[in-house]
Amino acid sequence: MVPPAGDDRFSDAHLPVWADHRERFRYGIPGSDRRGFKVADDTRGAPFDPTDGERVITPETLKDIREYVGFRFPALKDAPLLEAHVCQYELTPDSHFILDRHPAMENVWLVGGGSGHGFKHGPALGEMMAELVLNEGEPDAVWRLARFKKQ
Repeated sequence: MVPPAGDDRFSDAHLPVWADHRERFRYGIPGSDRRGFKVADDTRGAPFDPTDGERVITPETLKDIREYVGFRFPALKDAPLLEAHVCQYELTPDSHFILDRHPAMENVWLVGGGSGHGFKHGPALGEMMAELVLNEGEPDAVWRLARFKKQ
């Protein structure tokens, strides 16, 4: 969304990144470098194949976001839409990261399962993995691939 001309209340100089945990988790990033004000709905959707999936926002989603913006940021209620994207990310079924040895190759380690969360937790995950590799440790059960085996 593009704030009204001359209105810098929604810029990164005056507004932090924000999150709203009411009935649905929505978050946003203030505008910067002449880019619009980002609003996102983090509601989990159906499984998605990144190879050929369509990253097109639905009219229903756009309507919902516009209604939300009008509620939370009334000055942006009728702001023009600069662009719209659908962002997919990977997440394990239990929402925990994976830190474990490859099941068939003892000298290969796997780290993943966090997508955007993995990015912000990257330094901690890197430290955990370095500790495991350098000290020939074993990961806690909560991180292991075995937790996904069908019983």
